[in-house]
Amino acid sequence: MTSFYLEHRQNRVHCLHFGAGERLLIAVHGYGDRARLFVVLAEALAKNYTVVAIDLPFHGQTEWHEDTFSKHDMAAIVRQVLAHEGRERFNLMGFSFGARIVQALLPEFIQQLDKLYLLSPDGINTRGMWVAVHTPLWVRRLFARLLRRPQWFIALLRAGRRLGLVPGLILNFVQFNLTRPDRFRRTFGCWFALSTFYLRRRRIKALLHDSGIPVDVYFGAKDEMIRFKTLKKMTDAVPNMQLFLIDEGHRIVGENLREMMDAAQGEAG
Repeated sequence: MTSFYLEHRQNRVHCLHFGAGERLLIAVHGYGDRARLFVVLAEALAKNYTVVAIDLPFHGQTEWHEDTFSKHDMAAIVRQVLAHEGRERFNLMGFSFGARIVQALLPEFIQQLDKLYLLSPDGINTRGMWVAVHTPLWVRRLFARLLRRPQWFIALLRAGRRLGLVPGLILNFVQFNLTRPDRFRRTFGCWFALSTFYLRRRRIKALLHDSGIPVDVYFGAKDEMIRFKTLKKMTDAVPNMQLFLIDEGHRIVGENLREMMDAAQGEAG
């Protein structure tokens, strides 16, 4: 397992490289994670793939000096990975927010893709994300200014929690992510970027259906973030999509997923 960096404008993007398979797989982790997340899947993936896992902006060892990033940045980074590996065709894997990103990149790269892996895929129908995606950018930036000193907001949420008006998940998220400068930058940097990774579900479905590329979707049966009914409806409507259910919550990347993927690849030959 090795690391390398890509230069993108004034930023340095860290990538983790493992496996020696014939095909290239580019993997994108979720919010608050890092490229090393995928190492647990190495035993299943390395048989067929050379894997390059990217540390997203504001995550892991990537040095990102701008206040946000975009679909165009991620497309440029993917093209740099392809050049680094000397490849034209490749496979994509995304977990959670990373799945939202790789789906947004489909119009750019669909003709070069051999296979797509979506793990607990945000970007299809995630609870509560509609408001986050469609909040005007100026409102997001206003929040960023107002919450530079978040103590007043945390106190307000705690009061709401005591009254049963604020879910504990929201209070915990704010306390964890807004009280340290690095996490604050990550939170708002990703929120500012969110709209650029929005692709209508109808468009995603059409791209996958018309391209015919195989798509493996892995989903936790106990996932409370992604609406299973919507996901199931899409996978039923697209014949080249295959849905695998795993007895986990949203964070499915682990040994159970590795075993399931290993078995699936064995059956595929």
